[in-house]
Amino acid sequence: MTLAARILLFVIIVVVAAAAGTVGIFFGSYYFGILLGASTMEGGLAMGAAGLAPWGGAIGGALGAWYAWRLVRRIGKRAAMAGGYGITLFAALCVGGWFLAEDLTDGDPYEIGEAPTVLVEWRLPETVCHECVDRIFRFTARSTYKDWTLSDNWDAPRARDEDGHTILRFRVYPQWRQPGRIFQLWRAPNHDDRITVDLDLGYDPQPSDGYGSWRDVPDVPGNAFRTRVIKPG
Repeated sequence: MTLAARILLFVIIVVVAAAAGTVGIFFGSYYFGILLGASTMEGGLAMGAAGLAPWGGAIGGALGAWYAWRLVRRIGKRAAMAGGYGITLFAALCVGGWFLAEDLTDGDPYEIGEAPTVLVEWRLPETVCHECVDRIFRFTARSTYKDWTLSDNWDAPRARDEDGHTILRFRVYPQWRQPGRIFQLWRAPNHDDRITVDLDLGYDPQPSDGYGSWRDVPDVPGNAFRTRVIKPG
């Protein structure tokens, strides 16, 4: 048991030292290159640093093996047991916890043909030529989980007028069961000037009889949106 603990401790130290050497050489050479004025265009500097990183791993591993050999021969049985088994157990719990967290928070995808469709109507403060809306406006729907881009399309008809306002119409396909879904609208070519709203659909949107009430967009007065959920079939 003690021998196994010493071997585990030795391996752990070597692995950690090799990883530290790899990371250290990569970032060290990268930032040293920047200090010398090397160009970062097209990732050339990063690729050069990545080419040196294995040398850092080899040097770190060798130094770690030298230190670990001296350490495991010198420490007592209790320290070896605590270090070898304790660190291994801690690492196993961390890795297992990471996989468990990924499993619990991973997007639960809909089966083909089961994903709902979210209809979005966006009310503008003015009227716009219906034939022009797809040249003027750009839009996207995203999931806040890992910043996934969701499938979206214009609805038919793309626009209609009501009480002096043009209402744009879209179709959003959530794809995954996740609570956070946002919708963004902007005018071309102002790609960075987006109006962002939370559709507030919940984890698994259930079908609704019709559109909900209009929800004003506080950041952009005069704009409002509403949603309706329909199931396939």
